[in-house]
Amino acid sequence: MSADAPSPPDGSRELLRAELVRKVADVLHSRHADSIDAVIRIAAIPRRDVADAFDSDGSLFVAVVTTIADRMLAPLSERPTSASFHAQLAAFARQATDGFSGSQLRNLYRIAVTNEFGGHAVRAEFYRHGPARVRDELARFMSFARSQGFGPDMDCRRAAIHFLSLLRAYWDMADVSIASDPSHLDDDLDWMVEVFLSGIDTRGHDAYLDRRTLG
Repeated sequence: MSADAPSPPDGSRELLRAELVRKVADVLHSRHADSIDAVIRIAAIPRRDVADAFDSDGSLFVAVVTTIADRMLAPLSERPTSASFHAQLAAFARQATDGFSGSQLRNLYRIAVTNEFGGHAVRAEFYRHGPARVRDELARFMSFARSQGFGPDMDCRRAAIHFLSLLRAYWDMADVSIASDPSHLDDDLDWMVEVFLSGIDTRGHDAYLDRRTLG
């Protein structure tokens, strides 16, 4: 923002921030959204608006990844019960898959990896508010379940990483079918959660480690 340009009032600045985040999040579904400049051009966002609302492109994209993470994590906001644990994990997997299959997550992370939008500090903020936050909140969810006797009986940060890795593997294998025929998606994700919970025995040991020990 130029030194002589007046800052918008706080209330209007917050409204502008929300509007820009919404526009960018929508445009990220486009197959042409492969760079910061392309996203801002397709969204028809004046550069002055970015400067007024966020000061930099990097701060705008940190706000976008925060909003997407909020949506992904919504199914985990309530503390799980033994009856809801499986369903909440499946709902989280569905939210994440919807973002991936619509190209939103892929485009966003591609931009984060391949574009300079503020140097190391902003990229670190992007990671902290996006991928790291999703991993840590999933671990927190699993940790509470473990404390109640029905979560994975292992380091919950590792368990969260395992679950996200399984989800990414499903995306890689089902990428085309997710987009062309999503009718079986809920069943697939329910099955994936079942595979995860079967592989990590919630009753007191890690089944994968047992197989290695016995094998």
